[in-house]
Amino acid sequence: MIPCREVPKEAAHITKSTPLNVVEELADTPCRSHKCTKCCEYGTGTTLPEDLKRIAHHLGITEAELKDKYFDPITKYNTTHSRPKMLKQPYGPCTFLGKDGCTIHEVKPTGCRLSSWNQHGEQLNEWFDLNYFVDVNDAESVRQWAQRLKFSSTIPGGQLHELVPDKEKLKKMLKGEE
Repeated sequence: MIPCREVPKEAAHITKSTPLNVVEELADTPCRSHKCTKCCEYGTGTTLPEDLKRIAHHLGITEAELKDKYFDPITKYNTTHSRPKMLKQPYGPCTFLGKDGCTIHEVKPTGCRLSSWNQHGEQLNEWFDLNYFVDVNDAESVRQWAQRLKFSSTIPGGQLHELVPDKEKLKKMLKGEE
């Protein structure tokens, strides 16, 4: 394996509304194209529904078989997606990690494509959470995000008033009235 290394990129300003293709470009590093396994050795990336279809087709099995055999649920901010199983708990190698790298590299989950050890890593994770886990129409999801914001800053577009611009609706959500 070729070791991962940081690659300087121009200063980036990642916001909640940054398009996925731009975010993928910012996540890309030479280690990604060489199938670095640093992320895969200690965890897995979140899988979106469209990823499951692609991976199931690639493996020649049904989505139900794929989820049952290879995936576990992951819930954050009151939203549940899937992630590849880990061979050891709580942090271990991804079930798709082989001796030569990722065995589904061509169709790997969106969360895996966006995982990065480069200077954008934290912003990329937050972008993913804001776009795929925080549900602005789910009061519990918004309340859980509000709790996180008490202890950490966020990327532009991630403040509560940006997510739920209607002040009265936001107030009701936070009080548990909606």
